Amino acid sequence: MKKLMWGKALSAIAKKKDDGSYEEFNRLPECVENALQLTTNKGEKKEAKVEGGSVEAVKYGHNTYGLAMQFRRGVVNGTQVTFPFEKDELDGVVEGVYALRVQPEDKTSGGLSVMDCVISTEDTYTAADGAIKVVNFDFIKPEEDEDGSQKPTIDWSPIPDLLKAIETVNAQYDIKDYE
Repeated sequence: MKKLMWGKALSAIAKKKDDGSYEEFNRLPECVENALQLTTNKGEKKEAKVEGGSVEAVKYGHNTYGLAMQFRRGVVNGTQVTFPFEKDELDGVVEGVYALRVQPEDKTSGGLSVMDCVISTEDTYTAADGAIKVVNFDFIKPEEDEDGSQKPTIDWSPIPDLLKAIETVNAQYDIKDYE
């Protein structure tokens, strides 16, 4: 049987610190059914045309990505639903840069990991659905490595441990070793 990245997904975020390392991952609440959606905006197409309208060459810009999730506000098991970024949020703008992981039901099938994204939110309310918080993640393209190679914006590798810390170059070395 084929392993698919579908089913009930879990998600977590970690805030990026000023030194480039990340805080610990914190889970987001359970998402509203069928309300998690990755959107791809195709890179700009440039065409080099010659006389007569024929195309001599085509070049595309990089795609950009965003992910939206919806969460119900309210009380679950006697506890108010909260979000790990609330202390950094004001009127829909969340300060800082975050890492995002979305782990599908089958942990071995792959997942969605993005090292850097910004978060914005929207609040909605209807009598049918109640209070909903829409959380939007806009993905930031990773910088080139020192050798000029580029990493993809989204890593689709499996996420066996949703809350495992991100190892960074800064975290591998103790500053005291170099003083």
